[in-house]
This record gives sequence, C-alpha cells and structure tokens, in this order.
Amino acid sequence: MKSLVLSLFYTKKGLNILDEEFEDDLFRKSILIFSVYGIVKFIFDFKPEEEGNRFILNLIYLFGSLLASVIVGMFFSFFLYKIGKWIGGKAKYIKIFSLLAYSYFPIIIGLIMVGLMKRIEHIEIIIYLSWIFSIKILFLGLVKFNEYGLKKALLNLVVLIGLFFILNYLHPYLLIK
Repeated sequence: MKSLVLSLFYTKKGLNILDEEFEDDLFRKSILIFSVYGIVKFIFDFKPEEEGNRFILNLIYLFGSLLASVIVGMFFSFFLYKIGKWIGGKAKYIKIFSLLAYSYFPIIIGLIMVGLMKRIEHIEIIIYLSWIFSIKILFLGLVKFNEYGLKKALLNLVVLIGLFFILNYLHPYLLIK
C-alpha cells in the first residue's frame, strides 16, 4: 500500500513502485480499492429515513454497491485499455486496472472528508481537488504504462471522461457524483 500513498503526492515514485508489484497482488489491491469506494459511496448515500428497510435489505444494497463499483471499475479499465491499445499503447490490462483503482483513492479520501465535514460551507472544493489528484495519477500512469506521449495520453483520458459523463447522465447511481 506504500505505492498507493506515494501516488498521491509523489506520483512518479508511486507509479514506479506500482510497476514493480506482482500482477496478482495488484488485482487484489485494485478490487479492494474499488470495494472501499463502494462502501464509502453506500455510507454517504445512505438516508436515515430508509433505515426502516430492515437489516437484510440494507445489506443487499451494500453488496450491490460493492459489486457495482467493482464492475464499473472493470468496465472503465477495459475501455481505457482498449483505447490505449488502439492508439498504440503497450500496457497490460492489469496495469490499467490498477492505475484506475489508484486514481480512485483521492476521490475516496475526498468523499470521506466531505462526509465528515458536512457542516462547513463550500466543502465541495475538496471533491474538485480530489478529482484533480485523480486525473493527475491517471494521466501520468497512462503515459508511463502505455509508453506513449502526452497527446495520446490526453486523447485516451478525454475519451474515458466523455464516456464517464455519458454513463453518469444515463445512470447516475453507478458513478461518482
């Protein structure tokens, strides 16, 4: 998890450590990160007035949130991987999957901070800052793992963000708000 924390502030060092990790470890860590995102999203989207739904129903919603966040992460990773291959990238799917999971980490931290400090005015700026960190990690990782220039990495990222906004418009519950 050292690479996860380093990727926030020393992105290139964190990505270098990420590059040296075993693929099965990367896969497990990535699933864990996407699952944590699903849990955080469930907790902060939970409405107390729905608490009467009973324990089992809330547990099913939690499991659905976990499953949805992992599936969406896999889908976006596959899409990012295919776009990268199409424009000449050399990365393996597991590297892109891990990179996308690592780019979720600042968003998870931002959601937790906003959830804990709801009463502060204009706290949404934290979400925007977490998005900037997330895009930075994703952009530098695409350049490193796909071994291509800034223009192709930007193209890859723009197509992914476009898909994200289209899917968010169609089904906002699955994605980051």
